[in-house]
Amino acid sequence: MTAAVLLGGALATPGAAAAGDDRDTPAPATPGTAAPADSASVQADIDGDGGPELITVRERGDHRVVSARFADHSYVESAFPSDTAGRLHLDPRVADLGRDGTQELVVTTATGANTVTFAAFTYVPGQGLVRVTDTGGEPFTFHDGGGATSLVSYACHEPDAGDATFTTVRAQRTGEGEGLDGVRTRYAVHHDTIVPRGRTVFHDVPDDARVVQADPDSCAPA
Repeated sequence: MTAAVLLGGALATPGAAAAGDDRDTPAPATPGTAAPADSASVQADIDGDGGPELITVRERGDHRVVSARFADHSYVESAFPSDTAGRLHLDPRVADLGRDGTQELVVTTATGANTVTFAAFTYVPGQGLVRVTDTGGEPFTFHDGGGATSLVSYACHEPDAGDATFTTVRAQRTGEGEGLDGVRTRYAVHHDTIVPRGRTVFHDVPDDARVVQADPDSCAPA
């Protein structure tokens, strides 16, 4: 039986996407073998079958590509715009944004002086790696960083009173020596769509106030 492979939305046979045919189809990593200079890899169980897939992010012109290679050698990929060149923040992160056991992939789309911008992808059978969007279908981005006068971050948590499991924080210092003003927004993650579930606006709170706290590491799979 010939297995089908989804490449950029088109189906191809494994022979057309065999490892090593071109730089856009990374060969499976072997223990002790470093990834190419313009790529970074991690393992994740994105299809929930109990076995890991090889996840790779690599450069392709002014875009980056996130891909997954499965145990049967089938392969999917999805390209996304990025203004971060080279290996800076190239490594993909494995996350469980919905705290439901589904593993999503978090990738860097932009870097600023003190802030990193991220996007998330989820695996959908028959479609491949699909970018997580808002309820209007626009690509959803989130951030981590800040500086002396601002703070942005995100966190994951078990469902609250509703079904929200993902939270973002944005805060700005109103003046030297003053507290932070900002908003904390809660979201539910429904497959490839993120849905707002409420927000808390805060004013002049100290840096260690609970409403300001967010830990991206909390989004790691359990």
